[in-house]
Amino acid sequence: MAGETVLRALRHVWLVLRSLNVPAAVVGGLGMAAWKHVRATQDIDLLITVGGDDVGWLLERLAKAGIRPQSDPPSVSLGQLEVTRLLYEPPETFLEIEIDLLIAKSEYYQRALQRRVAARLPDLDLEIAVLTCEDAILQKLLAGRIIDRADAAALLRANRESLDLVYISGWTDRLALAVDLAEIWNEAFPGEPLPTH
Repeated sequence: MAGETVLRALRHVWLVLRSLNVPAAVVGGLGMAAWKHVRATQDIDLLITVGGDDVGWLLERLAKAGIRPQSDPPSVSLGQLEVTRLLYEPPETFLEIEIDLLIAKSEYYQRALQRRVAARLPDLDLEIAVLTCEDAILQKLLAGRIIDRADAAALLRANRESLDLVYISGWTDRLALAVDLAEIWNEAFPGEPLPTH
């Protein structure tokens, strides 16, 4: 599981976002722990939505809580997401933790955030929200890096019996990820065809 400092940073930023009524879900390495796939991670990824296009007010409130932008400008556009990179140093740790806010702008990411579910992570005394396992897989396919594809295959293997494959297939068709899903399915279950819906 994640180091104690990462979890302290997660707890802090989560409570700040909750106090501001910002819809959020833990994604990335930390979020996958809720779906039986634990991977070491040294940063925090949060999918959020904010009213309008201006995140300036949110950055101001986060700065008051000791969470500051990593660069200027703090946000970059990555396809269907705007990513805001922040840093937070939990008290007495002398270690800065990177916090990436992935701002849901597309129809898919907004839908995924609406479907988030409550979860508890080991060693964290706080209930958080994560994407459903189906949306965690889709998010990994959208990210497309080698590690993300490996994560998607691991999530398929660990949660096969409970997955809504119709939902996953429907979105992979809409997001032009059907080929990616077939490849990852074959990696997870070699020689076994992807069930049709």
